[in-house]
Amino acid sequence: MSEEIKKVEEVAEEKAPEVPTTEPPTETPAPAVEEAPKAEEGAAEAAAPAAAEGEAAAAPEEKKKSGGVARRFTFNKRWGKHRDAEAAAPKEPEAPKDPKEDILGWIAQQIPQAVHKANFQVIDWVQKTAIAEEGDRKVIPGKDQATTRNQFLGFFKDGEMLNKLANALEPGAVEVAVAEENADAAAQKEVQKKNIDAFGAWAQKTLGTESAPVTSDDLLEKGKAGYSAVFQTLWQLGVQAKDKFDKEGFNVDTIVQLANSVVKSGLLNTILGFFRRNRQAAASVEEPKDDAAAAEGAGEAAKEEGAAGEVADTADEPVAVKQETSAPAAVAAN
Repeated sequence: MSEEIKKVEEVAEEKAPEVPTTEPPTETPAPAVEEAPKAEEGAAEAAAPAAAEGEAAAAPEEKKKSGGVARRFTFNKRWGKHRDAEAAAPKEPEAPKDPKEDILGWIAQQIPQAVHKANFQVIDWVQKTAIAEEGDRKVIPGKDQATTRNQFLGFFKDGEMLNKLANALEPGAVEVAVAEENADAAAQKEVQKKNIDAFGAWAQKTLGTESAPVTSDDLLEKGKAGYSAVFQTLWQLGVQAKDKFDKEGFNVDTIVQLANSVVKSGLLNTILGFFRRNRQAAASVEEPKDDAAAAEGAGEAAKEEGAAGEVADTADEPVAVKQETSAPAAVAAN
């Protein structure tokens, strides 16, 4: 028995686990100092996309400042706020120019009809001064004593009238060139250039200008752009004719009054035309109503006439009366 007990004890000793003599390991929490860098790294990672977005948003602003594609397109300063500011700002009316001192400024302030009146008066003075015999004078172009700019330039285009004016104010001042008989257009144009340039040189000496106040290009090449030079030269000669040549010049006050009368009549015509257009528009609106009423009245009158006609026709027609007779009476009558 003792041996069996020993075997059992040996088996139990072999199978029984040993009791641990040390304590099991425990998880120690991470130190707080190490988590701080991790938090900073997370904040840096979160801030990186925000910074990228900020740079992307700032890029268009830089383009806007530098005038890139992202800049908002505007037409000019007259649009938007600038336009409203200009419209709100009161504009002082420009003072009227004195034609004796600044003829071109005075011309610029006039309406076209007033300028046409001035053109006619200048041509009339040139002709009366240059040509003594009335029968030898040309007919001034224009209607109702009004000459357009093109007509004004065309009148002096060949230079002949200009040279006659210079020689009338100062005898022998300009030598007049004459084209040969049957000369072609090119030769005639060369003669015209000589005459115009000769008049320009004389006008430069007479008026004391630095250069020729009028050239052949002003009359032959520039078109309307040469009007100012030609008109101003003739105007100055007309104003100074009395002092320089003891010749009768034109009356500036008369020309100004004619121009002002044209302006006043133009305003009156504009106002009258406005009221006439309004009356015509009102009449055109009322005409359909009147036509409809007239048509309705005509229809009713036609109906009344038709009814009266029917009554008259039935009154004039003979009425057939049927007479019935009995057979015995007919036999007796026979």
